[in-house]
Amino acid sequence: MIFHPYACSIVLLLLQGGHPVFTRAQQADSSRRLRHDEVDSLAPSSYAPTTDRPTLPIPSYNPTPSTEVAGLIAPSPPNCSPIGSRTSPPSDETLMPIDVKKRSAHPISVTSSPMMTPSYRPMSNDDPSDVTFRRGDLMKDLTRFGIKVSKGITVRAIAYAGRYVNLAAGTKSTLPFHSSPDGAAVFPLTNGGYVYVSNSEVTEKRGGVYGVYFDDGGNVVDYKPLLTGTTRNCSGGATPWKTYVSCEEFGSGQCYQEFGSGQCYQVDPDPASVHHLTPQMTALGGTNGGNFEAVACDNRDPSRPIFFVTEDSQFGALRRFTPKPGVSPSWETLHTPGGTTDFLLFFPDGHFTWTCDEDAARKSQSLYYPNVEGIAFWEDSLYFVSKRTYKLYKLDLDEMTYASSSTTGGIIGDGEFKHQPDQIVRNNGGGGKSTSPWLYFTEDGGRTPGVYAVNTAPSSDGEDIGTRKYSIFEAYGEDYFGDETTGLAFSPDGSKMFACFQDCGCDVPGSVDCGCLLEFTRDDGMSFDGETMSLKFHTLKDDSDEV
Repeated sequence: MIFHPYACSIVLLLLQGGHPVFTRAQQADSSRRLRHDEVDSLAPSSYAPTTDRPTLPIPSYNPTPSTEVAGLIAPSPPNCSPIGSRTSPPSDETLMPIDVKKRSAHPISVTSSPMMTPSYRPMSNDDPSDVTFRRGDLMKDLTRFGIKVSKGITVRAIAYAGRYVNLAAGTKSTLPFHSSPDGAAVFPLTNGGYVYVSNSEVTEKRGGVYGVYFDDGGNVVDYKPLLTGTTRNCSGGATPWKTYVSCEEFGSGQCYQEFGSGQCYQVDPDPASVHHLTPQMTALGGTNGGNFEAVACDNRDPSRPIFFVTEDSQFGALRRFTPKPGVSPSWETLHTPGGTTDFLLFFPDGHFTWTCDEDAARKSQSLYYPNVEGIAFWEDSLYFVSKRTYKLYKLDLDEMTYASSSTTGGIIGDGEFKHQPDQIVRNNGGGGKSTSPWLYFTEDGGRTPGVYAVNTAPSSDGEDIGTRKYSIFEAYGEDYFGDETTGLAFSPDGSKMFACFQDCGCDVPGSVDCGCLLEFTRDDGMSFDGETMSLKFHTLKDDSDEV
């Protein structure tokens, strides 16, 4: 007999006293089709089609926290040494080794390096009198794309899945844009320009990582694969040394623990780097792998960065990886044996710990924060979201306390944020300050998937972590029903925001023509985190020609 993984979760939840309430996920409309502009060439019929992106009904979840969780912590194995607070001194105890035999470089299809022709490096506009951006004011209805955007933003389409990418030289890319784009990041390049790195969440080893290369003027100059042959590359994260970690999100579906076989790979998108086009599996996924989602890094101590990895599973385990002491922060940090891995565990009193008891951590996640998606680090805190509880969680890594707030509702101005939170990203562009409290969310499902800015700074009344939310853009119409926004990232100067629709009006989710990449630019040249016009309420205006 074959058991569905959700069936296993339900049985355990009932045994623990929970009461699941099921809601059926909305099925894709077979008539969905976004009006693609006649500017891209269709891929030849010989182009290998991708497989369908699996869509499973997700039950609503109302956990009943148990004080017994505190008793789940078993004595740590002798070769595991949790570090505790980030400000704690390094432990000199024996570190958990990582099996070198489990690591392997992954073969990829290599294309020629992009020809970079820098023009100018965009600068942020610091004159408040020239501000034209109004966060949360969706007065521009771009009917060409079927989206509403905040005032002071210009939108252009960079690529559509299954179609060749238009390059600044008047030519086209050597391969079509990838299907089902997901997590992303942007990196400046040694020889000028920058690259938008994008995952492809396609099944059966048809996923991977791809790069869209820009010159300093924001012109697209190349598009090529950086990692191929992997499965369901969902999200990931950037390292301090400007490489990208791409995580696979797929598992074997075992009952209770739901261990996966997905792994996390390090990719170097810079053509000038010695590691370019030689991706390698990291130590982040351990020997068992997992249903991994996103990666964040605490780099307050540059000599020893600490990485956090989320797992999109009810019985997943949010893990922390601390590299081996003495290893110089570089590519090798994520591949050198001797680092430690431990897992997050909540207590009912608002405190948490890191434990080597993985079983206890998985039970903790099932009770408090099942199916963790995006994750981000800022100052002394770690932020992540659960798509089951519709909550944003904040961990104070020094005080070892946690707090949470709802991601739904609370929109100031236009728009709505009612469905599953997915990726969360900070804008670290040159126009934004390191102290900026803005956190940006993507949305999975519903009738108006969009991108939202959340102010995580405490408000005047003491409220915290996400009580003030603003829409940056939202989609509308049947083409986008049930779709999700993905691929959120910002240009090096913070004035351009990149985002994808994972389906983008395709007929069958996961097929070759599913997905599109859009670029959103502040007309005033300032960072998306920068100063904005005061929000005013208005009647929606059709600015469909202003693109």
